[in-house]
Amino acid sequence: MLIDMHNHTNVSSSCSVLSPEELIETARRMGLDAICVTEHLVIEGANITQEIGRKVGFPVFRGIEACSDLGDMLVFGYYKDIPDDIPLHDLCRYVHEAGGVVFAAHPYRTGAWSLYTALQCQGKNLDLDWDRLKVLKALDGAEVINGNIDYEKNKKAQELAGRLKIYGIGGSDAHFPDMIATAATEFTKLIQTDEALVEALKTGSYQAISLPYTFFNYF
Repeated sequence: MLIDMHNHTNVSSSCSVLSPEELIETARRMGLDAICVTEHLVIEGANITQEIGRKVGFPVFRGIEACSDLGDMLVFGYYKDIPDDIPLHDLCRYVHEAGGVVFAAHPYRTGAWSLYTALQCQGKNLDLDWDRLKVLKALDGAEVINGNIDYEKNKKAQELAGRLKIYGIGGSDAHFPDMIATAATEFTKLIQTDEALVEALKTGSYQAISLPYTFFNYF
Protein backbone atom coordinates (compact mmCIF):
# COMPACT_ATOMS: atom_id res chain seq x y z
CA MET A 1 0.00 0.00 0.00
CA LEU A 2 1.54 3.28 -1.16
CA ILE A 3 0.86 6.19 1.22
CA ASP A 4 2.18 9.74 0.90
CA MET A 5 2.90 10.57 4.55
CA HIS A 6 3.31 14.36 4.41
CA ASN A 7 0.78 16.77 2.86
CA HIS A 8 -0.79 20.14 3.63
CA THR A 9 -4.11 21.74 2.69
CA ASN A 10 -5.36 25.32 2.74
CA VAL A 11 -7.77 24.44 5.56
CA SER A 12 -5.14 24.73 8.30
CA SER A 13 -1.82 25.44 6.57
CA SER A 14 -1.67 28.98 5.22
CA CYS A 15 1.40 28.03 3.16
CA SER A 16 -0.61 25.53 1.07
CA VAL A 17 -2.83 26.32 -1.90
CA LEU A 18 -4.32 22.81 -2.00
CA SER A 19 -7.96 22.27 -1.14
CA PRO A 20 -8.75 18.88 0.39
CA GLU A 21 -10.63 17.94 -2.77
CA GLU A 22 -7.72 18.83 -5.06
CA LEU A 23 -5.25 16.96 -2.88
CA ILE A 24 -7.39 13.81 -2.91
CA GLU A 25 -8.19 13.95 -6.62
CA THR A 26 -4.55 14.49 -7.60
CA ALA A 27 -3.27 11.78 -5.26
CA ARG A 28 -5.74 9.30 -6.72
CA ARG A 29 -4.80 10.27 -10.27
CA MET A 30 -1.10 9.90 -9.49
CA GLY A 31 -1.60 6.32 -8.35
CA LEU A 32 -1.33 6.68 -4.59
CA ASP A 33 -3.40 4.34 -2.43
CA ALA A 34 -3.80 6.85 0.41
CA ILE A 35 -2.44 10.08 1.87
CA CYS A 36 -1.70 11.55 5.28
CA VAL A 37 -2.65 15.15 5.96
CA THR A 38 -0.14 16.72 8.33
CA GLU A 39 -1.09 20.34 8.86
CA HIS A 40 1.14 22.68 10.83
CA LEU A 41 0.24 22.55 14.54
CA VAL A 42 -3.49 21.78 14.20
CA ILE A 43 -5.61 18.73 13.46
CA GLU A 44 -8.62 20.43 11.82
CA GLY A 45 -7.43 20.15 8.22
CA ALA A 46 -6.71 16.46 8.63
CA ASN A 47 -10.13 15.86 10.17
CA ILE A 48 -11.91 17.65 7.34
CA THR A 49 -9.87 15.99 4.57
CA GLN A 50 -10.40 12.56 6.11
CA GLU A 51 -14.16 13.06 6.09
CA ILE A 52 -14.10 14.18 2.44
CA GLY A 53 -11.97 11.15 1.64
CA ARG A 54 -14.59 8.86 3.20
CA LYS A 55 -17.28 10.38 1.01
CA VAL A 56 -15.33 9.84 -2.21
CA GLY A 57 -13.84 6.47 -1.26
CA PHE A 58 -10.19 7.48 -0.89
CA PRO A 59 -8.29 6.75 2.36
CA VAL A 60 -7.00 9.79 4.22
CA PHE A 61 -5.06 9.39 7.46
CA ARG A 62 -4.42 12.06 10.05
CA GLY A 63 -1.19 13.51 11.37
CA ILE A 64 0.26 16.84 12.47
CA GLU A 65 3.50 18.63 11.63
CA ALA A 66 4.60 19.95 15.01
CA CYS A 67 7.11 22.76 15.39
CA SER A 68 9.43 21.75 18.22
CA ASP A 69 12.46 23.48 19.68
CA LEU A 70 14.54 21.01 17.64
CA GLY A 71 12.80 21.39 14.30
CA ASP A 72 9.63 20.20 12.60
CA MET A 73 8.31 16.79 13.59
CA LEU A 74 5.67 14.58 11.95
CA VAL A 75 3.30 13.21 14.56
CA PHE A 76 0.92 10.28 14.05
CA GLY A 77 -1.55 8.94 16.59
CA TYR A 78 -2.03 12.20 18.50
CA TYR A 79 -5.21 13.97 17.42
CA LYS A 80 -5.00 17.30 19.24
CA ASP A 81 -3.52 20.66 18.34
CA ILE A 82 0.12 21.01 19.40
CA PRO A 83 1.57 24.25 20.83
CA ASP A 84 4.17 26.06 18.75
CA ASP A 85 7.84 25.67 19.76
CA ILE A 86 7.12 22.74 22.08
CA PRO A 87 10.25 21.12 23.56
CA LEU A 88 10.95 17.90 21.68
CA HIS A 89 11.26 16.00 24.95
CA ASP A 90 7.73 17.05 25.95
CA LEU A 91 6.32 16.37 22.48
CA CYS A 92 7.66 12.80 22.47
CA ARG A 93 6.36 12.20 25.99
CA TYR A 94 2.83 13.44 25.23
CA VAL A 95 2.62 11.57 21.93
CA HIS A 96 4.00 8.32 23.35
CA GLU A 97 1.61 8.50 26.30
CA ALA A 98 -1.21 8.70 23.75
CA GLY A 99 0.17 5.69 21.87
CA GLY A 100 1.48 7.69 18.92
CA VAL A 101 4.82 8.13 17.18
CA VAL A 102 7.13 11.04 16.34
CA PHE A 103 9.23 11.25 13.16
CA ALA A 104 11.70 14.05 12.42
CA ALA A 105 10.46 15.90 9.33
CA HIS A 106 13.05 16.73 6.63
CA PRO A 107 15.85 16.64 9.23
CA TYR A 108 18.53 18.14 6.96
CA ARG A 109 16.39 20.76 5.26
CA THR A 110 18.04 24.17 5.10
CA GLY A 111 16.29 27.50 4.73
CA ALA A 112 13.46 26.24 6.94
CA TRP A 113 12.98 24.91 10.47
CA SER A 114 14.48 21.45 10.81
CA LEU A 115 16.61 19.41 13.18
CA TYR A 116 19.69 20.60 11.28
CA THR A 117 18.84 24.32 11.39
CA ALA A 118 17.61 24.18 15.00
CA LEU A 119 20.94 22.76 16.12
CA GLN A 120 22.76 25.33 14.01
CA CYS A 121 21.00 28.04 16.00
CA GLN A 122 22.42 26.44 19.15
CA GLY A 123 25.93 26.36 17.73
CA LYS A 124 25.80 22.60 17.15
CA ASN A 125 26.24 20.37 14.13
CA LEU A 126 23.83 17.48 13.56
CA ASP A 127 26.52 15.35 11.92
CA LEU A 128 28.90 15.76 14.84
CA ASP A 129 26.61 16.13 17.85
CA TRP A 130 23.79 13.68 17.17
CA ASP A 131 25.12 11.12 19.66
CA ARG A 132 25.34 13.69 22.46
CA LEU A 133 21.64 14.60 22.21
CA LYS A 134 19.77 12.08 24.33
CA VAL A 135 16.40 13.48 23.26
CA LEU A 136 16.96 12.18 19.72
CA LYS A 137 16.76 8.64 21.10
CA ALA A 138 13.09 9.34 21.88
CA LEU A 139 12.31 9.67 18.16
CA ASP A 140 10.50 6.78 16.48
CA GLY A 141 11.78 7.63 13.03
CA ALA A 142 12.70 10.24 10.46
CA GLU A 143 11.47 11.38 7.08
CA VAL A 144 14.31 9.96 5.01
CA ILE A 145 12.80 10.93 1.66
CA ASN A 146 11.10 14.28 1.34
CA GLY A 147 9.87 14.83 -2.20
CA ASN A 148 10.90 18.47 -2.27
CA ILE A 149 14.43 18.13 -0.93
CA ASP A 150 17.48 17.25 -2.97
CA TYR A 151 19.02 13.79 -3.02
CA GLU A 152 22.03 14.64 -0.85
CA LYS A 153 19.93 15.98 2.03
CA ASN A 154 17.65 12.95 1.86
CA LYS A 155 20.71 10.71 1.83
CA LYS A 156 22.00 12.39 4.97
CA ALA A 157 18.60 11.87 6.59
CA GLN A 158 18.85 8.18 5.71
CA GLU A 159 22.30 7.99 7.32
CA LEU A 160 21.05 9.73 10.45
CA ALA A 161 18.19 7.26 10.79
CA GLY A 162 20.68 4.44 10.47
CA ARG A 163 22.91 5.88 13.18
CA LEU A 164 19.95 6.41 15.53
CA LYS A 165 18.52 2.98 14.61
CA ILE A 166 15.11 4.44 13.84
CA TYR A 167 12.70 3.85 10.96
CA GLY A 168 12.39 5.94 7.80
CA ILE A 169 9.33 7.21 5.93
CA GLY A 170 8.77 9.11 2.70
CA GLY A 171 6.40 11.96 1.96
CA SER A 172 5.91 14.70 -0.59
CA ASP A 173 5.50 17.65 1.78
CA ALA A 174 3.00 18.86 -0.80
CA HIS A 175 1.75 22.45 -0.71
CA PHE A 176 1.06 22.81 -4.46
CA PRO A 177 -0.43 20.46 -7.07
CA ASP A 178 2.87 19.60 -8.74
CA MET A 179 4.36 18.59 -5.40
CA ILE A 180 1.89 15.76 -4.78
CA ALA A 181 3.17 12.17 -5.07
CA THR A 182 6.85 13.07 -5.32
CA ALA A 183 7.58 10.66 -2.46
CA ALA A 184 5.69 8.09 -0.42
CA THR A 185 5.97 5.12 1.92
CA GLU A 186 5.23 1.59 0.75
CA PHE A 187 3.66 -0.61 3.45
CA THR A 188 3.54 -4.39 3.32
CA LYS A 189 -0.03 -4.58 4.66
CA LEU A 190 -3.39 -3.03 3.85
CA ILE A 191 -4.06 -0.12 6.21
CA GLN A 192 -7.60 1.14 6.76
CA THR A 193 -7.58 3.22 9.94
CA ASP A 194 -5.45 5.80 11.72
CA GLU A 195 -4.82 3.29 14.48
CA ALA A 196 -3.63 0.65 12.01
CA LEU A 197 -1.27 3.18 10.43
CA VAL A 198 0.30 4.01 13.78
CA GLU A 199 0.76 0.33 14.61
CA ALA A 200 2.35 -0.26 11.21
CA LEU A 201 4.73 2.67 11.75
CA LYS A 202 5.95 1.03 14.96
CA THR A 203 6.96 -2.17 13.12
CA GLY A 204 9.29 -0.84 10.43
CA SER A 205 7.63 -3.04 7.80
CA TYR A 206 7.75 -0.38 5.10
CA GLN A 207 10.12 1.46 2.81
CA ALA A 208 10.52 5.08 1.78
CA ILE A 209 10.13 5.66 -1.93
CA SER A 210 11.10 8.54 -4.21
CA LEU A 211 8.54 8.73 -7.01
CA PRO A 212 8.25 7.91 -9.77
CA TYR A 213 11.52 6.17 -10.56
CA THR A 214 13.89 5.67 -7.62
CA PHE A 215 13.26 3.11 -4.89
CA PHE A 216 15.23 3.22 -1.64
CA ASN A 217 15.11 0.28 0.75
CA TYR A 218 16.38 1.65 4.03
CA PHE A 219 15.42 -1.00 6.59
